[in-house]
Amino acid sequence: MCGIVGYIGQENAINILLNGLSALEYRGYDSAGVSIKTDKKIETVKTKGKIMDLASLIIEKKINLNGHIGIGHTRWATHGIPNTINAHPHFTDNVSIVHNGIIENYRVIENELKENSITKTTETDTETIVLLIDMFLKDMIPQKAFKKAVGKLKGSFAIAAIFKDTDTIMLARNESPLVVGISDDAVYTASDISALIEYTNKFIFLEDGDIAEITQNEIKIIDKNDKNIERGIKIIEWSKESAQKGGYKHFMIKEIAEESESVKNTIQSRIDTNGNIYLKEELEIDEDFLNNIDRITIVACGTSYYAGLTAKAVLEKYTNTIVNVEIGSEFRYSSPIFSKNNLFIAISQSGETADTKESLRFAKQSGLNTLSIVNVKESEIARMADNCIYTLAGPEISVASTKAFASQLSVLYMLAFHIGNIKGKDVKKEVQYLLEIPHIMQNTFKQTKKTTQLLAKKYHKYKNFLYLGRGIMYPIALEGALKLKEISYIHAEGYPAGEMKHGPIALIDENTPTVIVSPNKEPFYSKTISNAEEIKARNGKIILLSDKESQIADDILNLKSMDYLFSPFVYVIPLQLLAYYIALYLGHDIDQPRNLAKSVTVE
Repeated sequence: MCGIVGYIGQENAINILLNGLSALEYRGYDSAGVSIKTDKKIETVKTKGKIMDLASLIIEKKINLNGHIGIGHTRWATHGIPNTINAHPHFTDNVSIVHNGIIENYRVIENELKENSITKTTETDTETIVLLIDMFLKDMIPQKAFKKAVGKLKGSFAIAAIFKDTDTIMLARNESPLVVGISDDAVYTASDISALIEYTNKFIFLEDGDIAEITQNEIKIIDKNDKNIERGIKIIEWSKESAQKGGYKHFMIKEIAEESESVKNTIQSRIDTNGNIYLKEELEIDEDFLNNIDRITIVACGTSYYAGLTAKAVLEKYTNTIVNVEIGSEFRYSSPIFSKNNLFIAISQSGETADTKESLRFAKQSGLNTLSIVNVKESEIARMADNCIYTLAGPEISVASTKAFASQLSVLYMLAFHIGNIKGKDVKKEVQYLLEIPHIMQNTFKQTKKTTQLLAKKYHKYKNFLYLGRGIMYPIALEGALKLKEISYIHAEGYPAGEMKHGPIALIDENTPTVIVSPNKEPFYSKTISNAEEIKARNGKIILLSDKESQIADDILNLKSMDYLFSPFVYVIPLQLLAYYIALYLGHDIDQPRNLAKSVTVE
């Protein structure tokens, strides 16, 4: 992942590719590259760094990139560290490709290539695609070689390919966006219409399973059933800024919609089709240490802290280890007790959070094995820790964190299952369930969006909210309350449901709605409903999120019945939506709320 641009027409392709890639910079990336077809040859230039570095390299090396067909890419690393060799495009003498997404079976393809004496030179999953195409080119024309290679792929992908011996661009899409732009004298392609909006407003949106062949004058598409098909042309009347938001009003709602994809990207790059977790490349910690681990210390701030709290029970269950979750600003001034086999985990979306960073520094000075979970490549916390597992959420523009939270949670769950497996636990069932979570999240967003909007319209004028949850839902209640505070400026408190009667019940009246987060899991559900009865007896209004009906709630948001262990991934989505729509009705600046910053680099 992250951004694709392609062009075939009468103009010099390089300028259009660089402009298109620049329009995608808001998505975040760590390297960039282009391939141009020039006189029966493909010229490729790529580099770690920014698009300006790529442009400077082209000028510095005086590379001839005069050609009318080309593809470009900005990469957010998944497989392999951010460097020039792992950057896209990946190429041979005959073909060059760019790719967004995750190839789940790339190890299987690697073995097939090795059997044919073909070896990779990069750490990426993408290179296996281009080597596969090149192998098939020995016996067939480019279009058929491309189609045969794509047929072997499992996972999510958007692919664009150009060939030395044909004036076409071949495209394939599965679970990763890819559009075709049309003008009078050219055809374009991109992963996001914002890359092309200054050139055209006419777009064809490819669907899952589509393979397309584009020339300057023609677009041919076959669908997943191998049938020729015509996709309608849509006219898009968007500005470049609104295009970057994908048509959503704010980045926050766009990023909530992207949560399922961010979790999918994060887990699919580390779990194969057989349910095996691959963390050894990133987690260079001796397995004997992990097998004998006796304490895990998690330090984070804000939403990242709540991700740690949510995963605490899962980590303890599968590692049989004491797990302490600490707030960064408090931990560094305390006198923590460490154990011999203590793993220290620092969680930060930006990788620059000051309190978390200083806590990590303290842990390193204390001789602990350290691991960071961050979203921004090459950030200071990522570089400082002994090991780093990147969340592959992509850039999160809105200050209020949403998809980073879900991605952090998915890494912590994988870590729990990975250590549990080392300790002899059978976690195949849990890993397979985790792979299903993105689909459930996507459906939850679609199914609860309208309901939460109606709830927000009803409740947006209230000045105080209480959020309650038990067990694994308590941290989700905390996160829901935080989101409401951050962007609506409404006072909200998250509490363990059982603690309400020890103080917060004094706040309950008809003007203080209570949001209760309670899946149907005993004994949590029945005890939480008892707490709801106490609220109702004091004329409090109740909003219930559950997979079980209850007459006690004034409003109920029904969610899918699912494994309780994985419910945080799902229940957090309507809480984020509720906060978003309440802030929307109040007319606030949702993406940049007052007094807050995306990366908190001060104490």
